[in-house]
Parts: sequence; C-alpha cells; structure tokens
Amino acid sequence: MQNLPTGNIPEWLVYTLLGGFVVGVVALGLFTFTGVRNVVASAPLGPQGEFVGQPPGDSDSPVQIEGEPTVDPEWVEGRVTVLVMGIDGREIETGPARTDTMILVTIDPVSRRAGMISIPRDLWVQIPDYNTFDRINTAYFRGEADNYPGGGGPILAMRTVQQSVVGRPVPYYATINFQAFEDVVDEIGCIPITVPETIVDEEYPDEAYGYDPFIIEQGEHCLDGETLLKYARTRATYGADFDRAARQQQVIYAIRDHVLTTDQVPALLTQAPQIYQIAQSGLTTNLSLGQMIELARLAAEIPDENICSVVIDEAYIDPLTQADGSQVLVPIRDQMTQLIADVFNGTGQCSPEERALASEAAAENAAISVLNGTQQEGFATETANQLSAAGLTVANIANTDTSSETVIVVYGSAENTARYIINLLDLPEAAIRMAEPGQQSDYDLEILLGTDRIP
Repeated sequence: MQNLPTGNIPEWLVYTLLGGFVVGVVALGLFTFTGVRNVVASAPLGPQGEFVGQPPGDSDSPVQIEGEPTVDPEWVEGRVTVLVMGIDGREIETGPARTDTMILVTIDPVSRRAGMISIPRDLWVQIPDYNTFDRINTAYFRGEADNYPGGGGPILAMRTVQQSVVGRPVPYYATINFQAFEDVVDEIGCIPITVPETIVDEEYPDEAYGYDPFIIEQGEHCLDGETLLKYARTRATYGADFDRAARQQQVIYAIRDHVLTTDQVPALLTQAPQIYQIAQSGLTTNLSLGQMIELARLAAEIPDENICSVVIDEAYIDPLTQADGSQVLVPIRDQMTQLIADVFNGTGQCSPEERALASEAAAENAAISVLNGTQQEGFATETANQLSAAGLTVANIANTDTSSETVIVVYGSAENTARYIINLLDLPEAAIRMAEPGQQSDYDLEILLGTDRIP
C-alpha cells in the first residue's frame, strides 16, 4: 500500500490528483487519488514520467483472441487502457460481489485521444481458464471467490474483457464501491443534470434486496451523491441496461463539466483530507501513485473533441433467451469489433472529423425535442438516450402523429448540431429541414422519428 498522510499532502500533488478526478476521462477519475490500494505492482515510470516496461500480468507474447487477429504488444506502446468497475457490494453481505458497471477507458498519450466503452453486464462471453460462457459481470465474482491467480476478481475481469471483448491488452483496473461514489460526489456538491424523461422505478433495489422506489421528473436537477447514483443505476426506461450505460456516461460528463465551468478545483483543495479518506476506503487499483499523477495530468490535457464515448448496445448484440428463461446478450462480433477499432484507432464515428463536428455541436448547446412518430413504444426515449450519450441536450421527449419519414427541423442557428445528429442516427442530409419563416418552437431542434427509422 502506498499512502500519504492526510495532514501533509503537498498542494501541487493534491491539485493534480483532484484535477484528474474531476476532469478525468477515466470514468469519474475513480483512481486519480492518493492512498488507493495497489493490489498488484504496476509498471514503472520513465525519467520524464512516461509509462515504460511491461504491465503486470502481461508478457512479450501476442494476445490471441479466438476469431480475432493476433494483437502485437508494440501496437499499444504508450497507450493506457483501464477497466473501471463499479462493484455491487452491500453492507449486509460478505464474500464476493458482481460488477454492476464496466467501462473500458483508453488513452493515447501521443495523439492526446481518449475513448470510453460501456460494456453491458449481461454480455455473454467466454471466461478465460474456466472453459465456459457466462455473463461478463460474473468474471469479477468468480475471480474473487476462487482467489484467481495474480489478484483475484479484478484480474479475471480484465482478462475477460481483454480476450472476449476488445482483443487488445487491458493491463490496468480500478474499482469503486457505491458508497465511495456517493460520498465523493457529496464532497464536490450537487451535480447539474438534465433528465430527458420522467423515470419511475418502483423496484429500485435497496441494501437488503427489497425495494427503494426511485422517481425523478423530467427537467433540470442538481443531484446529490445518493440520487445521482440512483439515476445512473436505474434500469426503468425502455432501453434498460443500454439506457443506463448512456446515463452513466452522461453523469461522467456532467461532473466534469460542472467542476470545470464553476472553477471547483481550487475549492476542493480544502477538502483533500476528506476525499483522501473516501478514496482510501472505497477504491482499489493496480496503478502506481506515479502513474495516477501522470494520468491525471494527461487527462486534463485532452480536448473534448478528442474523447469518444460509445455504448455496446442493440446494434452490437443479439438477445438470447436460454433454456431456463434467463436472457443474455450475444455479441455480433463483426459490428462490435468495428466499434472498438473506431475507439482505439480514431476512425469511423471516432474520427477527427466526427469529433470536430461534435465539438461544434457542443458549442451550439442546442435544446432538442425528440418526437416519436411511430407505434414503437419507447423509441423516442431510446433515441434520446443515444443523443445524450453523445453529449447533446435532450430537453423534451413526446409522442406525435404517425410519420413515415424522419426529419430534423432546425430553428435558429443549430445547423452543426443537426449535421452531427444525422451522422449519429445514420440519416441522409435531406433529413435536415430549416424551419419556415414564422414557424416557432420552444426548442432549437425538433427530431420527428418516422417509421423509416424502426430497426
């Protein structure tokens, strides 16, 4: 364990680590703190603070993934890839828990590009060394229960994501429990969130596996840690786990934007001892202190347009009902492989051109209304969550008269946002319509979803 005394943390170090936490690309900066537990020794830093050497548990041999090409370790030289996991551990329980959230974060220090991939917990994958298939969220549980060599649950979870999902080395991990998340958010202060639709979750779980109903109205909110966690975890919307993954990414960006736009970092310096204690009790990682410092600095330098966030959702999986009636998600290998390549290589939806357009859309900050002109229930919500995950502001979701054609009506100056949306939704340029003279709306853009968009 590598700890620093709470009463004697150098200001420059605290500033760097807190800055990494609040602006971190690394899924809420879950590991950019002092005092987190080093479960496995990590690769050293070079004289200039760069990552050098072979990560723990890795070797000089290529990583071979069934059905995927061999990965050359030199291909990822300098890249930092971390599996961030939210652990569903409850106070009334002892023993191993499952991962409730899995987000893969990858950062390229050379190109100053980063990506986040949200992995659904019911993804049906092969668990390394077990010669069996199971939900991906059981990998951590099995590793902990069986004392998996090298570090237990986190190591088996990393190997599973590496071999069964991304086909690229995943040498680092960070875990956080839910209480630590709540406490750290409360130290920062309430987080502004735009909720695109009212959520009523009568079956949100409590600590004792009973129910703690969660209701939040559509509109603008400033959420404390407990409520923000519920918003990020609830599955009570049309897209279930996929919507939840999109909300989790929305929460990440909301925390980052709130702290940056309100100049919170200097104020947080005075709360360093409290945040330090929270981090020490609720976080684990195999990143060294030096690597965390370097990662925090690096994260702060990455511009918004160079951050690509994706969700492995309906486009990349096939639902499967098993003999016992349980449902799992089987990867569509070709589509998922291309998505991951886009994130790692900066191609496709993660290309510089696409990210530049995303930056222009962010600057417009358009308020968007999504109208369901189909008979498919929840279709507007599903689309709204996709837009929210891409950093856009959905201010309204509603049903409307049936339409055969999907159109985007632009009111005012939101053309860049409209062009960004047609790329996200794979729509033709002709789908964009400028509002007629005298035509007014409470929103900058209105998206009318037609039957041509139903999958």
